[in-house]
Amino acid sequence: MIMKKSLCLMIAAVLASMALTGCGTGKATESSLFDERDGIVSQGVIEAQEVSINSKIPGKIAKLYIEEGKEVKAGDLLVEISSDEIKAKEDQAKALVSAAQAAYDAAKGQLEAAQAVLEKAKNGARKQEIAQAQAAYDLWLKTYDRVQKLYEKGAVSAQKCDEVKTQLEVAAQTLSMAKEGARGEDISAAEAAVVSAQGMEQAARAKLQEAQGGLEEVRAYLKDTKITSPISGTVTELSADEGELVSTGMSIATVTDMNDMWVEVQVKETDISRIFLGQQVKVKIPAYPDEIFSGKVARINQKPDFAVKRATSDNGSFDIQAFGVKIKLDNKDKVMKPGMTAFVQFPK
Repeated sequence: MIMKKSLCLMIAAVLASMALTGCGTGKATESSLFDERDGIVSQGVIEAQEVSINSKIPGKIAKLYIEEGKEVKAGDLLVEISSDEIKAKEDQAKALVSAAQAAYDAAKGQLEAAQAVLEKAKNGARKQEIAQAQAAYDLWLKTYDRVQKLYEKGAVSAQKCDEVKTQLEVAAQTLSMAKEGARGEDISAAEAAVVSAQGMEQAARAKLQEAQGGLEEVRAYLKDTKITSPISGTVTELSADEGELVSTGMSIATVTDMNDMWVEVQVKETDISRIFLGQQVKVKIPAYPDEIFSGKVARINQKPDFAVKRATSDNGSFDIQAFGVKIKLDNKDKVMKPGMTAFVQFPK
């Protein structure tokens, strides 16, 4: 008796389930939501713009600023990755830049000095320098004349006379160089010094640019430790916790734009002529069977979906192809969710 009673209860439960789900299929039927006599009815699955939030650098999650269901705006800070090691590398990179800048400044100064020497060698002495050399020569010439007369009278020694004569000769050479300018070999030496200084300056500049590039790279990594939302939407999934280690590309969260939702349905080629871009349609979802939502045709595929064929006797022995039609949904009340089944009715 107990076994018979249990068997009866199981049969009753199965029958009740079949009655609720439509003979055990578990699927809502198109006719249960729309009357096909009022227009073409097609079924699809609701989709939405979703962005996976991940880290460009591996590390430990230092701070989570979000939770599931939270509304975020584009640019909002969502996650912060620990940056202690990267900050230490930034300090090292700054030190390298400072050293390279100092070396470049020194090389630049040497180049400027070498160019000044070359310019002076090519252009000769300035008028003021020639005047000074002339004055020095005139002074030593007068001095030599006086000492020579004193020497002839025996008032000064021959050594003193020779010393003054030597100073006079030096003054004469200085005056001559000031008037005539540098010799050819002096100019060549100055030019060689400029070329050498230019090479040192270019090498120092390359080192500085390399150091600056390294610093910018580290700063880019440092910037990547703060992860912001690329879109406005709702955090629909949070797959990591604070303190957890994450690798590059690992999904931390998902942000879904609940205002950018659509459903793609298949329309038979025999009905596609009744569909056009911008066409207003009615939408129902099983979760709210008594409510009618609105949508608009956003795209009609130019090629059929060959995976969808419907055999029909209306067209002889040929199969009927189906075209994909994208419907942009109005989800201002945000009751629709990605993955829900949607039934679309195109008006006659």
